[in-house]
Amino acid sequence: MICCSYCETENQENDKNCSFCGVELKRLRPKIREFVYLELCERPFQELELFHTYDLLVLLRLVRAERTKSYDLMRTVQKAPENVEIDKELLVIAKVDIGFIRLV
Repeated sequence: MICCSYCETENQENDKNCSFCGVELKRLRPKIREFVYLELCERPFQELELFHTYDLLVLLRLVRAERTKSYDLMRTVQKAPENVEIDKELLVIAKVDIGFIRLV
């Protein structure tokens, strides 16, 4: 008897798929990673499908938090008054620190 790694149902040794959940019996269950960071979201689907479900949920939380930060920053820029004067020296310093600034 072969035990399924997902649902722990006992199956016949000649079965390729679990009789209860349908998963491949030879497939190993993914392990939880110690660290999940935002850059992992740019990996292709073939790599992401090998992640544990918990890791994918943590990654989704990180992506949503980053999206919220970007949206809040966009709304702050949209609400800024149009008649604000920009100090040229401050702009040069900001370009060096950040890398780029886009003026709308």
